[in-house]
Amino acid sequence: MSEKHSGAVMRDLVAAAAGPRQWNDTRESWLARAARNAGVSYRQAKALFYGEITDDEHKTVRRMRAAAGRHEAAELAHRYEALASTYHLRDEDLLRSDVAAFIDAVRALRGLGRSGNNGED
Repeated sequence: MSEKHSGAVMRDLVAAAAGPRQWNDTRESWLARAARNAGVSYRQAKALFYGEITDDEHKTVRRMRAAAGRHEAAELAHRYEALASTYHLRDEDLLRSDVAAFIDAVRALRGLGRSGNNGED
């Protein structure tokens, strides 16, 4: 993998961990949010974003991946919850099994499912 491609992947990883940049975010506040979400220092997040960390197995990369996964799961849970609510309002009886499936998915994504968590921190 070329360094240029690897740098883009790392920037995308930081972006996924931070979430979308809001209108009032500076780059610094956005990177700081990525760092908080991943449990790393601002300097580590900045180093990853600017391509100073390129090792896929670096602790910062692993933590950013985990934070990005948590962020994506939360977003997906929110979408499923909205769909379940919409389906419930449309036709409670006809779409009952769909609503139940969405609610089960929301619980699993939020770590509240029957199986609990997957053993990770």
